[in-house]
Amino acid sequence: MISKCWPCPDNKVAISTVCSLVCAVFCLICPPQVTNAQGFQVEHASDRISIMAGTEAAERQVVIQSEKGLVVFDTFWSESVAKAFKNETAKALGRDDFVYTINMTDRLDMFGGNAAYEGTTIIGHEYFLEKYKHREDEVEAEIARLIEMWRWKEDVSRERLETFEEGSEEAIDEERWMNTCWRRAEELEKGFSLVLPAVYFSDRLTLDLGDATLELIWVGRAGHYNAVSVAVVPEERTAIIPTFLMHPSHLAPHPHSDYAELDVPRWIAVLEELLEGEKAVDTVICGIGNVWSRERAHTRLEYIRALWNSVSEAEAAGKTLGEIQDQCSLENEFAFVKDMDVYKDSGDDWVRPQHLTHVRIFFLQLKDELASEMILKGGVESLEASLERIRDSRDAGEDVYIEEASINGIGYAFMNDGHLAEAIEVFKFNVEAFPSSFNVYDSLGEAYMNSGNREQAVYNYERSLDLNAENDNAREMLEKLQANG
Repeated sequence: MISKCWPCPDNKVAISTVCSLVCAVFCLICPPQVTNAQGFQVEHASDRISIMAGTEAAERQVVIQSEKGLVVFDTFWSESVAKAFKNETAKALGRDDFVYTINMTDRLDMFGGNAAYEGTTIIGHEYFLEKYKHREDEVEAEIARLIEMWRWKEDVSRERLETFEEGSEEAIDEERWMNTCWRRAEELEKGFSLVLPAVYFSDRLTLDLGDATLELIWVGRAGHYNAVSVAVVPEERTAIIPTFLMHPSHLAPHPHSDYAELDVPRWIAVLEELLEGEKAVDTVICGIGNVWSRERAHTRLEYIRALWNSVSEAEAAGKTLGEIQDQCSLENEFAFVKDMDVYKDSGDDWVRPQHLTHVRIFFLQLKDELASEMILKGGVESLEASLERIRDSRDAGEDVYIEEASINGIGYAFMNDGHLAEAIEVFKFNVEAFPSSFNVYDSLGEAYMNSGNREQAVYNYERSLDLNAENDNAREMLEKLQANG
C-alpha cells in the first residue's frame, strides 16, 4: 500500500492571504508601482528588480533591469506562455533588450519556454547538461511524470472546490488554481520544446550587468532537482531563491517519498552566507515571486540547520529513526515550528507529515550504504544481482541499511512501469526484511493481484490483516478477490 505525496497548496486561501500580507508589509518599505498590461501586472520590488504576474495562479517571473539589458529567471512550462510573458514584460518596462535567461532549477516545466528567448544567453548549472543532453528517454519520462502530477493536482483541487461555497472568494481562488493545473497538463501534452542552457557553471558565476552585479550560486543536490541555484544582486541586497529551496508552504526543500541524495550541509552554508554573512541580503524573493524579509527567510534556515544537527547527533548516538522522530517531534525539540508562518498558515495536518518526512530523509543521508540505492543503481536489469549483493553484505556483517519505505517505493515504481515480476521480487525482499510489517504484505498482495496470481494475493492480504486488523485496504481487496473468485 502506498500513498501519494501531499499536494502543493499553491493556491490555498491561507497562502494567498500570507502573500497579500507580505506584499503589504513590503509596500510600506518600498511602494511598488503596479502597471496593468492586458491582464498582466508588474510589481516593482526595487528600481532594478520587477516581478511580472500573469493572469493565472502562480504565473510570476522575476526580471532584472540593467545597463546591459533585461535578465529573466526561469521560463515556465511552454514556449507560448514564455512568449506572452516576454512580450508583456517588454511593454510594461518599455524595453525589449533581453540579454540573459537564468535557469534556476532542472525541472522541465520550469525552463520549458527557453525557445522564446532565442538570442539571449541562457545560463544554468552544468547538471542540466548531464541530466538532459542526449537523454530523450529522461525528458519523455519526466514530461509524463509532470503531466500526471498536474492532472492529479487538478483532481485534488476539484475535490477541494466542492467544499467551498459557490461564488465565495475561496471557490474563485480554488477554481483558478484548478484551471491552471489543467492548462499546464494540456500544454505539456501538446508538445515540449527542449532548449538547454548555452553557458554552464559548476559552483559560482558572476555576471557584470554594467550598473549591477549578478552572482549565481549552486545550492547542491536536492533530490530529483540537482541544478538548483540562487541568485544575488549585491547592490540591491536582494537574493532570488527558487521555490524548491524556499516555499511559503514548505519547511525545507520539498522531499520525495523515495530516497534522494541531498546536500543539506551545502544548503545550510549557502543560506548562512545569504542570510547571516557580512554581505547578508535584506530582501528575499522566493520562488514564484513572494517577497520576504531576511528575518522571515531566516526561519527556514534555522529549521533546516536545527533539524540537520539534531538528526545527525542522534544518529551518531545510535538512535533508530523512530526514536529520532519522537525526539524531533513538534511536541519536543521542534515545538518552535508551531510559531512559524508556514504552520500558522497551513495547519498541523499539512506541516506535521512533511516534518516527519524531512526527519526521515535527513536520517537516510547519514547512512553509509543503503539497500535502496543499491537496487536503484542496478535497475531492473540487475535486480537479482543487487538483491543477492544486499543479502551477502548483511550476512557478512556489513552496515547496509534497509529501509522499508524506500524499498516499497521502488517496488511500486517497478510495478507502475510495467515490471511486475521485478516488483514482486522487491516486495518479497521487503517481506523478508520486515516480516512483522502489515504494509509490506499488503504491497506484495497488490503486486500478485495485478499479475493475476489470485492465490498469492489472497494469502498476502490475509497476512496483512492478521498483523493489522484495521487495514481497510486489505479487507476491501480480499472482498474484491472473493467476489471475482
